[in-house]
Amino acid sequence: MIVDDGSTDGTAAAAEALKAGRPATAVLRLTRNQGLGGALRAGFSAARGEWIATLDADLTFRTAVLKDMLALARSEDADLVAGSPFLRAGDLGSVPWTRRLPSLMLNALYRGLFGLRLTSYTPVFRLYRAKPLRELPLTAEGFEINAEIAARALLADWRAAEVPAALETRTSGVSKLKRWRELSRHLSLIARLLAGR
Repeated sequence: MIVDDGSTDGTAAAAEALKAGRPATAVLRLTRNQGLGGALRAGFSAARGEWIATLDADLTFRTAVLKDMLALARSEDADLVAGSPFLRAGDLGSVPWTRRLPSLMLNALYRGLFGLRLTSYTPVFRLYRAKPLRELPLTAEGFEINAEIAARALLADWRAAEVPAALETRTSGVSKLKRWRELSRHLSLIARLLAGR
């Protein structure tokens, strides 16, 4: 499924063109931009099947890793499998330090607060068992949604696992992530999680 988050730049037409060549592909068009949090929640509600995988459209994670994630989910009876760029040396090799350092720091903070079972709290590249995912009380609006899902899943004692996944630099387009806004959102999320909300 492709979720078009209220785009105005031709994304909707590109998604429909992809769908035309792949009949099994669904396109969910949101009437207004709801941020990554809103787009993911809408996608979770509309998706069908036992498993839901999430990844960015810029494909900075390789989709071939999904088969390893599904195999691990089945062998470990896991509810969540994260593709982590922090498990293997070199998997962040092409990512500039200006992007790498904030990510390392945030992931270390989440690990310290919510458990060491995951090295990767902030990246979107994940596989989830659909039923418990839809039951999580998710509220985050921006990129912090990925950390919220991981933290709430671990607080609910989900079975979690990880596979190595290289994070590559984007080859086109521009990131919509604004570092100071996202840091503020992460700190607000952490306060809510620690308060049990």
